[in-house]
Formats: sequence, structure tokens, C-alpha cells
Amino acid sequence: MSKLLASFVALAIFASVARAQPAVSLLIDNGFPSTGSINLVPILAQVSTKKGQTFHFGSTYDTFEADQSWSSSIFSTFYRHVVSENGCKWDATEPSQGVSDLTECLACQSFATANGNTFRGHNTFWHSQTPSWLPGSFTAAQVTGTIIPQHVQAEIQGMGTSVTSWDVVNEVVGDGVSNGMTPLQCVQNKGDWPTVTADGSGKALVTDLSFIYAAFNTAFKFAGNSTRLAVNEYNTGGQNAKTACILSLVQNIQQNTGIPFNRLAVGFQSHLSANTGGFDTKQALATTFSTLAAEGVEAMITEMDIELNSNTQANLRYQAAIWGDYLDACLYASNCNEFINWDPRDDLSWRGAAAAATLFDTNGNPKPAAYEVAARLQNYAAGKAEPCATSSGTSVCTLTGSGSGSGTGTTPPVTTTTTSSTGGSTGCQSAEFGQCGGMGWTGCLGCVAGTTCQELNPFFFQCLVPS
Repeated sequence: MSKLLASFVALAIFASVARAQPAVSLLIDNGFPSTGSINLVPILAQVSTKKGQTFHFGSTYDTFEADQSWSSSIFSTFYRHVVSENGCKWDATEPSQGVSDLTECLACQSFATANGNTFRGHNTFWHSQTPSWLPGSFTAAQVTGTIIPQHVQAEIQGMGTSVTSWDVVNEVVGDGVSNGMTPLQCVQNKGDWPTVTADGSGKALVTDLSFIYAAFNTAFKFAGNSTRLAVNEYNTGGQNAKTACILSLVQNIQQNTGIPFNRLAVGFQSHLSANTGGFDTKQALATTFSTLAAEGVEAMITEMDIELNSNTQANLRYQAAIWGDYLDACLYASNCNEFINWDPRDDLSWRGAAAAATLFDTNGNPKPAAYEVAARLQNYAAGKAEPCATSSGTSVCTLTGSGSGSGTGTTPPVTTTTTSSTGGSTGCQSAEFGQCGGMGWTGCLGCVAGTTCQELNPFFFQCLVPS
């Protein structure tokens, strides 16, 4: 995401009314470090061992960022995976038609290598940040047959086979989609080039998904054998129409290109806000990730940031809880192995420093969310159970037990207590499919034999037969 787009893109991201944030329970309240320096290098190595493959945890970087000494330090000890925020986009990499210039993209990759990081590619196709010669007055045949394949080949081939994943297409699904739309309808709903001309008339240009197939076919031909090829999108992750569009689009791409599912991926951007309704629940994410895993498709968190209404301690803790839930959803999923935080600190954030949307403040100091992220990684590395959904608030989720605080990953058990409400009744049981909890719930907290109380969202727990 470009800082230049913040003024209008932010309006489309989980617009919600500011509300008082719930009190939350965090691992850093229970013995895990909440002050001092953070070194994730040994912990991430342990996470990867437990995952059975490398877990890539990182952030964006551009070579023109002012504080390069801080960048080198933080990408040596905390972030271990690099994404060029702007240097690999079309305007930077093909300033003149047919002339490839990977200077900045390669410089970011070299920075990653120099600091022991892996590198991710973002992106080969986006309707925004295109060079001045695009979109031009090209025909549909030129767009699909020459323009897009030529660019994708030059970029992916030029960057080599060690890139972990590429956002082959970025933000191609519209915000006005509805359930039941075909993949083509989902993409046409976007209303941007190349499905329509760029003259503002809305006139159809490319009338099928051939431009997407061309991009993926070319990427598959020139990428490394283990490189994942992603559709990257915002406002996705939960059970909504836009997520449904992305899932059907990935299936459609596979059917029309023959690329194996295990080479495809979905990038869930995750530009969030620390408000009720400003993020998806951990269970919703787990459901979506599981759906992709069933087909062998990778799920990735690709652009994580969380805007605050104000930089209060309560808001910072709520931010930490949301970050922890998203990270847990990825860690405990079999098919999520890349987690990208968008912009490494607040003064570099595309959402503006006042939004306090990253893991480090404007002086480069770790915020509660950074310590909570370290704790979640450590908890997973130690083989401990997944914590409950802490962003639900203490009336729903309370963490107990303690961590060692050693940063070694050898923590004592961290247990979780899930309570439905302070006013619920423990002396009765709800029938199967009945409500058994949720924020504000005052009814029965128990369930009939054969069922358990399961969280569907912070406001509704239901008695269901365990799957």
C-alpha cells in the first residue's frame, strides 16, 4: 500500500464508529517480557522447526527511508522477512514500455540478504502506481497478450528464484460484491483498468479474466519451484462476500491455468482498526484458512497494521490483543507461513504517524503489540495450546498461568479461561444450537451432553457437537 493512497483507501477499510475498547488479557500480563529489547531470531527458528518449514515474519522496507541504521538493526533482530513497499511496483520497475528497471527492487532484496532476511515480491500487477505510459490506449489483446506477460516475466525472472512469494495480482476484486457472484463479476465490480478503459467512461476493455490467467501463467513459468503465487486483497479474511470472491477466484485461476493449488496463495492484507467490527475474529480467520488448506492453497497475512482512535494505554493493549489473535490464527494454521507487518514503525506508516498503526512507535521503540507478538511466537514455539481470542475482551477470554520471560521458548503452560459473561448462569444448560455465551449474555453458560460451548464471534457462543 502506498502512502499516497492513504487519503482515500483508508475510507474503505473497516469504516467504524469509535467505541470504548474492552479490557483485554494478554500473555505479557502473565510472565512474558513487556519491556526491554526483543530478539526474535532464536524464537523464529524454533517456530520454523515446529512448523516444519520456514515461518517468514517481516515488514516493508524502502532504501530511501531516513533511519537506515535503525532499519538494519530491526531487520537483524525482529523483522526477518522483507517486502519492498514501493520499489517492486510497476511504476518503479518498467518506467518506459519494455524497459525493465529493477534497481530499487533489487536493492531491497540485497538489504534483505545482507541482514539474513528472506524476500517477498509485491507486486507484478496493480491498477494503481502504474507508469505514465499505462494504461494507454491499448487493445484488450495487447493488454493480455503482450503488456502484462512482458512485465510479469521481466520482473519475476529478473528477481530470481529465491523470492518466497509474489503478489501476482493485487486488489482486483470490487468492494461492492455480493454473495453468489461469479469470479468475473467479482473482478468487474472493481471497475478499474483493465476491465474498463481509463478515460472515466466505464467502457469495457478486457471482458474476461484472461489478463489474470496471463499474469499467473507467466509468473508460474519464471518463478522458483517453491515460490507461492498470490492474489492479494484487503477487507478479506472473514466470512463475507469479498472473501468468497477471492476463494472462488483462486479456484477459477487453477481451473483455467492448470497451476497446482499448492503453488497458489491468498494474501489477506489485514489493514485493520482497533474498533468493534474493525477486524475479523480469530475463529473466522481459522475457518477461511482451513478452507484454503483443504485445497492445498497457502494463506498469508501480507499487510498487517491496526489503526488506533487514540494512543492511550487501553487502545495500545487492544491493538496488542488483535495482533496476537491474527498471529495465532496464522501460527496454528497448517498453511500460513508468511506474516507481513506493513511499515516497520509509526512514522513510516502509510496511515500516518497519528494512527499509531504499527508495532513500533515514532522513535522506534517497541509497543505492547510488539511484546505480545514475541510472546505469541514464544508460546507457539514451546508447543503450548493456542490462547483464546483475547481481542474478545476479558468477559469472554482470560489468560492465566505464566511465561518464563526468558525468550527461549521454554515457557510453562499458558492456560485460557473462556467465560461468556459476568451475569450468565452456571446452573443450567442450553440445548444443541442454543446460545451459551457472548458479551452481554445473561443466560445459561452450560451445554447439554455431547455438545460444547463454542465461540462464533465475541457476542455469540453456541452449543455445538465438537468437530
